[in-house]
Amino acid sequence: MFPERPRRPMPLLPTRSQRPPQKAQKSISGFIGNFQDAEGNLDISKLTTTGKQIMDLYNQVSPLMTRFIKK
Repeated sequence: MFPERPRRPMPLLPTRSQRPPQKAQKSISGFIGNFQDAEGNLDISKLTTTGKQIMDLYNQVSPLMTRFIKK
């Protein structure tokens, strides 16, 4: 493409054995797992905050939905 510039070789990607080890993540399955803290206890503040956000969203969307349903 540019004949006046010399081409550089592409850097090699490290192999799996040369990569640094990844942290093992604790997987908590299920819906309630999103509301647990690192020790596995239920985080009530997360649960109530999410519930409030859901109710706020419902209160914003429900008037729009009733317009479409009544027609």
